[in-house]
Order: sequence, then C-alpha cells, then structure tokens
Amino acid sequence: MNILLTNDDGYNSQGILLLKKLLSKYGKVVICAPRVGMSAKSCSITLHTPVHVNKEEDDVFVCDGTPADCVSFALSSLSIDFDLVVSGINHGLNISLDTMYSGTIGACLEALKFFKPTFAVSCHFNYELVEQYFDKVYEFINKNKLLGTEYLLNINFPLGDIVDDIALGRLYYRKDHNFFVKEGDGYMAYRETDTNFLDKDSDCYQVENHIVSVVPLSRSYYQEELYQKLKKQAK
Repeated sequence: MNILLTNDDGYNSQGILLLKKLLSKYGKVVICAPRVGMSAKSCSITLHTPVHVNKEEDDVFVCDGTPADCVSFALSSLSIDFDLVVSGINHGLNISLDTMYSGTIGACLEALKFFKPTFAVSCHFNYELVEQYFDKVYEFINKNKLLGTEYLLNINFPLGDIVDDIALGRLYYRKDHNFFVKEGDGYMAYRETDTNFLDKDSDCYQVENHIVSVVPLSRSYYQEELYQKLKKQAK
C-alpha cells in the first residue's frame, strides 16, 4: 500500500515524523508537506505564483505551498498510485469550529477531490499517547470499514494521558465568543471557548473524557436534506 503523508506544521515537525514511523508498518510512506508551518490555511491553494517542490531525500518532498498544494501536487505529479492519504499529527486539537480553519483538514479535503480515502490525526501536544494507541485506532477504522472516498475521518486523541475508548463522534458547534484587543498598532484575535458539552457523542465531549474521537466530515458544504427542505418552501 502506498500512503501519502502530509501536515500543516512542516515537513520536519515532530508529529509528521512520528506518524511516518507509525504508518510504515502498513505500507510505503511518502511525505509531501509544507516547508514551513501552514496552520489555519484551510483549503487554500496557491494561484498565479509558482509552487516550488524539492526532493529532500528518498520519499520526502518539500513544498513551499499550502497543505492542499502538497496533496494536489503529490496526487497529480509524483506518478505514484496512492491508496491512502493521511494528514498529521497536528500540534493541537482540530475539533468543533476549528475544522473550518485547519490546514490539516484542508489537506484531507483536497485528497477527496482525487477520490482517495483519507484521515487526519490531531492531539493536544501528547505525541506519546498517539504512539501508544495509534495501532488500535487504525485497527478500529479498518475493522469497521470506516474509510471512504466521499468523506474524511477527523481523528482527535483525548486530553490527558488516558484512552478509555475509541468511538465515532459528531462535530459539535461550540458557541465561542470571538473578539479583538488592540495591541500596539494592530489588533490581536482572542476567543472565549464554550465548555458546556452535553452531547456525549460530540467530539468536544469525547476528547475531554478519555475517548479517541473519530468524526466523519463531508467533502462539501452542500446538504441534500437542506435542499429538499428549502425547495418545498421556494415558490
């Protein structure tokens, strides 16, 4: 199996190097990742400017573009038939509304354009926890046949040092309060985060309660149910 590995923290970050080690037992791993950190780039791509890609070593390609650029280049131009695309390990959780901005998630969304099964891995700075439980999570995914080509799996390891379970979850829409504070000649963005997680199936609840959260995310903003509902209302 050929596995494309990318991230939004940079090609030589601790997370991606660990994930390469963890994935190597399942197939040949090829890294194509940003040269520098590209957090919060979402699905952005580079237009009207050349994207430079250098082969740093065998099976390691470094791109000066976004995570989505990396995936698009690798899947279209490396002449490798990839069976799986993996993004991570992200340095920090990608839950709730954070998924809108995440370059880690953006890389997976780009993979879906090529109809490749894909998943993202994130943790709260505890790479040891991922190393300890990754094989069990990967087994959970394969045993339950969770991978597909029309959605991605967003995997977040829980806070703390304990994993009690691995479960499918829902994306929870936190009610965050975003605001700006003037600092010097500009403004810094801040937020107060909602912590009232009552839905035990939500990703926010799961990561707070020792559960590895596996959330399927759609490749599109479009929802058929919403279309059908509004179509009945439209005149």
